[in-house]
Amino acid sequence: MPASKYIMMDGELVPSAEAKIHVYTPAVRFGAHVFEGIRAYWNDEHEELYVFRLREHLERLRQGMKIMRYDTVATVEDMTDQVLETIRANEYRGDVGIRLSAYVAGEGFIDATGPVSLMVGVEPGAAKSLADKASRGSVSSWRRIDDNAMPPRLKCAANYQNSRLGLLDVRNDGHDEPIFLTQEGKVAEGAGACLMMVRDSQPITSPITAGILESVTRDTMFWMFEEHFGKPVEERAVDRTELYVADELFLCGSAYEVMPLTTVDGLPVGDGEVGEITTKVWQTYDGVVRGTLPDHPAWRTPVYGGQPEVRAAE
Repeated sequence: MPASKYIMMDGELVPSAEAKIHVYTPAVRFGAHVFEGIRAYWNDEHEELYVFRLREHLERLRQGMKIMRYDTVATVEDMTDQVLETIRANEYRGDVGIRLSAYVAGEGFIDATGPVSLMVGVEPGAAKSLADKASRGSVSSWRRIDDNAMPPRLKCAANYQNSRLGLLDVRNDGHDEPIFLTQEGKVAEGAGACLMMVRDSQPITSPITAGILESVTRDTMFWMFEEHFGKPVEERAVDRTELYVADELFLCGSAYEVMPLTTVDGLPVGDGEVGEITTKVWQTYDGVVRGTLPDHPAWRTPVYGGQPEVRAAE
């Protein structure tokens, strides 16, 4: 059960224990469900909670609803209000994770495109230290799904069966995180995060046509490498064996934040420790999302900011 007191269902705050849907909904039976995972970060000095790149996440959710041919697509403004109200209702004063789900309700069949419901859930989620997140990667025997079959740019719950199979695969062999290859045998991404590689101080990542999610965090990394480190990210096809000779590797995503990979397929990445560039990337990222660094203030949506607290009905 989520730790939050309230979840928002179709614009109404309800106690978490009562936030339920029927097992016959197309969302449950057929995976007719797109979602977003977003984080908000607490700033002690400002006494404020900032939602990071909320608009970009909501725009991607709208794109997912369009690709799924939903009958109705919520506006960014309406979803923004629901996210902020849900956080305020739960009175959080610390880091939180936010989950938005737009799903097909009712009792329709596999081709149902409505009625569409929107859920907003929030729960505490403090960021781990970089050392605590260091993980062992491994190339999965499962290939990445393809745009002409299950498009990875669609953040749909059904797509994550691919990620689940990959996770179970590599963890059964004693590793932590899978790395997927495309149908052509090139590096795609991880189970729930994009992969960044550093070779000879050059950041490199696979293109968006390599079976990856069009990641908001990946886009943040592009800006960070160019403006903070003077190193534009190179987008190109990446071979599996390049992972073995990389100086540093890390996964990046809203949930993963920055996750160093210290081994791949049992081989050490660089010297087998968290790399210097990865460490600097994490320090910069953490500063930007919390507002302790002033860059891109428009990326941080304040939750409280003088707004009255929401009092949800018991």
